[in-house]
Amino acid sequence: MKSAKVLVALFLYGCYMVRECLQHDNPEPVKTALLQTWAEKLYFELWNCGEYITNRKSLQSKYNKEAKLEGRNGHILVANISSVIKSMMDKKQQSLKRILESVEQVAVSAHNDAPPGDEYKVRNAKPNKATPHTNILLNDLKENSHFYHTPVNATYSSVHIPTYVYDRASDVIKALKWSENLDVAFRKNYEIDPRLSWQYFGSTTGFMRQFPAMEWPDKPDNTEDLYDCRMRPWYVEAAASPKDILILVDNSGSMMGQSKIIARHVINTLLDTLSVNDYVNVLVFSNVTNEVVPCFKNLLVQATLANIRELKLGVENIADPNNISDFSIALTMAFETLEMYRERNMGAMCNQAIMLVTDGVPENFYELFKSHNWKNGTMGMPVRVFTYLIGREVPEIRDMKWMACANHGYFVHLSTVEEVREQVVHYLPVMARPLVLHQSHHPVIWTPLYADVTDPKMTDYLWEKEECQQQYHDTISYKETKDQFFYPKNKAKRDRDRKKKELNQNLNVNRQKKHNLITSLAMPAFDKKTEMNITVRRLINDNYWVWETRETKVAHLLGVVGTDVPEADLREAMSPHILGVNNYAFIVTNNGFIVTHPDLRPVFGDILKPNYNSIDVTEVELVDSDNIARVFDRSILTLRDYIINQTTGDREITVKYHYDDMRRATTAERHYYYSIVEGTPFTVVVALQEKHFGYRVKIPDRFQNLNTTRSSLLDYFKDDEWRIHPDWLYCRYAYDDGDDTSFKTPEDELRHFLKRIAKTDNTWNKWPPPRFYSESYDCDKDLMLSLIYDANMTKGIFTEAKNDTEKKKKTEFEKRFGVTLAFVATHSGLTRWMDYEDKPKTPLNSDDHENQQPHFIDENVYSIEEVWYRRAVEYNMVNDESYVYSVPFENENIKSTLVTASQAVFVTSKENKKKGAAAVVGYQFRHSALQELFLNITKQCYSETGCTPAKDTCQSIERDCYILDNNGYIIASENVMDTGLFFGNVRGPIMKMMVKEKIYNNITIFDYQGVCFKRENEDDSNSSSFLYTPIHHLKQLIGWLIGRVLWLAAHSNFQWMMSQAQAIFEDVPDYQEDEESVYSADTLANFKIEGEKALKYVRINRTRPKSCDRVVNLYTLTSKIPEKVEHKSMCARPYELRKIMNTNLILLVVNGRCPETTKAENFDTEPKEVDYEEFNNSLNCHKAFYSLPRRRPKTACIRTHPDEHEIYDKMCGKGTITTVTPITLSIVFFLCLIL
Repeated sequence: MKSAKVLVALFLYGCYMVRECLQHDNPEPVKTALLQTWAEKLYFELWNCGEYITNRKSLQSKYNKEAKLEGRNGHILVANISSVIKSMMDKKQQSLKRILESVEQVAVSAHNDAPPGDEYKVRNAKPNKATPHTNILLNDLKENSHFYHTPVNATYSSVHIPTYVYDRASDVIKALKWSENLDVAFRKNYEIDPRLSWQYFGSTTGFMRQFPAMEWPDKPDNTEDLYDCRMRPWYVEAAASPKDILILVDNSGSMMGQSKIIARHVINTLLDTLSVNDYVNVLVFSNVTNEVVPCFKNLLVQATLANIRELKLGVENIADPNNISDFSIALTMAFETLEMYRERNMGAMCNQAIMLVTDGVPENFYELFKSHNWKNGTMGMPVRVFTYLIGREVPEIRDMKWMACANHGYFVHLSTVEEVREQVVHYLPVMARPLVLHQSHHPVIWTPLYADVTDPKMTDYLWEKEECQQQYHDTISYKETKDQFFYPKNKAKRDRDRKKKELNQNLNVNRQKKHNLITSLAMPAFDKKTEMNITVRRLINDNYWVWETRETKVAHLLGVVGTDVPEADLREAMSPHILGVNNYAFIVTNNGFIVTHPDLRPVFGDILKPNYNSIDVTEVELVDSDNIARVFDRSILTLRDYIINQTTGDREITVKYHYDDMRRATTAERHYYYSIVEGTPFTVVVALQEKHFGYRVKIPDRFQNLNTTRSSLLDYFKDDEWRIHPDWLYCRYAYDDGDDTSFKTPEDELRHFLKRIAKTDNTWNKWPPPRFYSESYDCDKDLMLSLIYDANMTKGIFTEAKNDTEKKKKTEFEKRFGVTLAFVATHSGLTRWMDYEDKPKTPLNSDDHENQQPHFIDENVYSIEEVWYRRAVEYNMVNDESYVYSVPFENENIKSTLVTASQAVFVTSKENKKKGAAAVVGYQFRHSALQELFLNITKQCYSETGCTPAKDTCQSIERDCYILDNNGYIIASENVMDTGLFFGNVRGPIMKMMVKEKIYNNITIFDYQGVCFKRENEDDSNSSSFLYTPIHHLKQLIGWLIGRVLWLAAHSNFQWMMSQAQAIFEDVPDYQEDEESVYSADTLANFKIEGEKALKYVRINRTRPKSCDRVVNLYTLTSKIPEKVEHKSMCARPYELRKIMNTNLILLVVNGRCPETTKAENFDTEPKEVDYEEFNNSLNCHKAFYSLPRRRPKTACIRTHPDEHEIYDKMCGKGTITTVTPITLSIVFFLCLIL
């Protein structure tokens, strides 16, 4: 009996398995009629909700009633922008010349003045509290928006003195005294041009005088101030014509210990004095000579920040000193490399120099210099030689000094680390001698984009600090959770959070503006005194020395004068409101580098990227081609050639571009118009999508003169539920130096000017006025009139009277969808909204954002630049009735998730059917409401479709249902946790099938501005071993101590530690309970890791940021979904889909009975690093080998002067006696760590 029961059970089980197998082989097809019905019902609900909430039709009707269109002419636009920028730059240049004349005149008059006495005080921007008797306090500093909201005093200047410069030295204090007279020129310039930014004079003695006066910003974590104006781009470019530099560093056996440390600092400091128009390489030699970066072999590389960083890493990894140095081979190799670059017109094509760093030479190598550098006599030598003698106890300096003096160079003897930065920069005034001797020619230089006072060397330090904070957080977390710390769920969450943070940091998603990006123009200032008396010793009768005074030629560089042009001013000059949505302008330098561009992403989180200011135009304008990384299409290379050679013209290119934090991409045909900015190395480019965005809205005539609307202006802006674009110029006072001319918000400023406009007929003042006063102001008439017109059109748009039926319907949809907010944004930068919930939002005049959920308007004030605005306008080209829906990506707080829907409002011409974007309307509603709607509709069967609820609806285990957007992201799913995920991450095989069948198109995007991370224990591309200096051993010791402290902290049972941890983590959820419901006790036991082994897993991998290229595959829905392809079996295409009408969404149903649909497959949208195997995965090596052409600056190359040989040959260097300040000693260790 028992056996019979077993047999029956086995039989029944066998039948069940056969049935299951048959079902897998013959799954029921998805019923297309049912799918179509679901899609139609979803459309009906979404469409009606959008129409009732946004009142789109009413706004559309208003604009079409009287607004007109005007075409965008690219040639006119680019010409106007170039003209505006040229006018701006001419004013800056005129101001600069006034400062220059003042510097040279004041310096001449002060030649015979004695240095001031001990009673002399300076207005120090960073006064030393220990010596208040030497400084004057900066008083009456007022915050000024024109200077980045920095407190300033515009009646006098202040000075910045580097930490290692002794401010009471006679030459320094004398220059400080006479340069006070520059305040007259500074003030006059500011009166003539109130839009002038910082003005400054950088002295060769090291200080910088800056106007207006300000207190120097504090450094993070009280780190030492390393700023030295002589190492900033504006100074080094103006001080001398462009240069090719070859640095030779001795690595013989005697260069051990302190000598090696000093040598490294010399090299790093020399590298810091170079700019992008210079070329450089570093060779290390003993018995053989090699490049410190092997892939830079026989090259001079452009001195970009990325290449300088690569060279510094190479110097850091120089092998241990050994053998005897062969100077002849090293010098010969250097001369031959420089000669090759001269003959081939490569590199800087101007000055050339060899920098020799050693602890001694065996001879002066007279014959070698004669054959390589004096071929045309000593008058025409092409290469200068600068020598740096390292060490305290050196046997002989005569040969080293002769080598420098005989080759128009300079000799420096360095015996301590702290004197390096001050002494190394002496080579700049020497290279400037030909410029000084010409006297009449003061070339104007323009820098590339850079951050004003930020030292790029801080990148590694700040990243290390961030990793330390992460390490602290992980250690505390382990302390609290112990075993649960290693549970897979918790580890996965930490990994996911870090990936998300890295992505956000790479893209700078928070629009941070911590760094002030600028370009500067500068000019060298010369000492007008060309002769001076010197006292020298002369040998008489072979054994008797006498002192005598002789007159000699001199050529002294006083310093460099400069002023800044903020990148924000350049963007403002491009009139983005005229260019319109999805059109833009940008600026390119003679090197092909971007100065301003909407896709320029210079920061990683809060840290400047290693190559932030050398982004090439080909790296932001991506051609729509199938080329692999850095194989640039001929069309963009041709455009680049036209741009850098400063021609005027236009070209059309089909490009691809990304947006929405590099999660979406599309392609478009862009028309590029380019024009030179006369007198600068800059070219302006305007990029238009003329096919779709070639027209702009023109306001009706009745608004042109405000006669009929002047009295009602303020009525358009009565409430507080509106914002304007914070970066656009509507109206602004010339000076921001009083309570009546400064405002807390752009909205306050606009209200103020609306009141003025309402009271006076003379609204639009001529700009610039003949003379500026405190009440002088500038208004952009076109933008202001457009704003007033849009305010009139959108006033009360969400509360317009409707009949009772419509009001009832609106209320019904509002409640059913959980609508939280409706909004409208216009082409003039106006954004209005209306809240449907009492959700806390940041008040208009409040800076308190803490402990508040961000309100929509706190993060969406940029109108035409917002993603939802751009997407709505763009999708209008696909379907002009569509709403575009989106949800936050990978949002973990599902309960509070909101859906954003937006639709564009276009003005359509009756004559030619052309269209221009006027506004975008939209609303936000609860995702939970959409989720409920989706589930309710897709669980229904309808008799006419012939469906069976148990098999055909989305409640069935045989069907998996999704709503996807046009880029493949999940808007709704049966599993609510899928919301915001890329569909390929959830159902990779299905996504792959849809791409194969052209339902989604793949767009490959290369991110040439990426930052990746190299683990510190990974091998460098440089095969040489690490240089273990005492400092390095000290760093290792500190690292070991930190590790032990962390381990002790994690396992300590001290009562105070436990009590603090209890207070901090008393609300931490119980991880164990959650995990135990998933894993068995035996499995959980495997997660228990203790002691040193636990510390190993808690400790994060130390990394160093590096520039890298990244690639990401993004997807976009085909505008016309192809018809279903017939397949032999149902599982060959195990899904069906329908577009949800008038949306950017599709309804997708997957046949769950097809087993291959659940296979795991890597199909995501995460950026991945591009490997350049040919160059040992080094991006900088790849770029150096395949370098793009450039045009050298148009400024004259002045590298020689016939009178230079008359300068007394002993004035080419000396041994140094260092005066060390107490502060200098305190920063030596810090310098060793970061350089």
